[in-house]
Amino acid sequence: MANGILGSADKKAMSEFRKDLLQMLRIGKWVDKYYTESQSDLDVYIKKFNSLIESFNKKYKNIKLKMAIKTNEIRLRVFLNEKDVKGCFANSASKIVGVQSIGSSNFGAAAVSDATAFTNELEKAKSKLCITYYSPNAGTSNVFLQYDPKEKKVELFYDLKEIENEPNPEFQLAAYYALNEAYSKKIDLEEEGASFGFFSIPTHVEKAEYLKKFDPPIGE
Repeated sequence: MANGILGSADKKAMSEFRKDLLQMLRIGKWVDKYYTESQSDLDVYIKKFNSLIESFNKKYKNIKLKMAIKTNEIRLRVFLNEKDVKGCFANSASKIVGVQSIGSSNFGAAAVSDATAFTNELEKAKSKLCITYYSPNAGTSNVFLQYDPKEKKVELFYDLKEIENEPNPEFQLAAYYALNEAYSKKIDLEEEGASFGFFSIPTHVEKAEYLKKFDPPIGE
């Protein structure tokens, strides 16, 4: 990571952001669980979680979290402060070590080794961009970005186990936007988040079911 977009990031700030992000994902997982189980105190937790999300968004200016309540799930969405996917690629995603290929609608459409095809494919990208990375240590990773006209930001569709992993491109993108400007050190998300409880560890089955929800909806 030393040569990537987080090479100059303060280690203490990185550690704090990762801790904050993992806490948000953990609480989001349990709020979703309460939702699917129709727990009686669900409304209380949704209100508290929205308050915590607001605190997170105030602390980190260039990344935005938003709770999406669907018919069968509650999902925590991640938005990057970019006006289009091309700008997101130019300013950050392209600077992550290991770019292998991109696609305007699917993964692997144009390899980085074919400069002409790569440039043409990037030009074709309108609201979506699929990026594939390769690392000798982590293997192949996919990143799916989509511009959201309502939020006027680029959404990062993530896999929970990928974004939790610091060397992974999904985490690097989230951390870059969170830390590329000064963040508010006065906002303590850990203390506010601890009031939720939810300390038990999910079973492998629960985790597998949860991760299924984060397959990028590229076909939509």
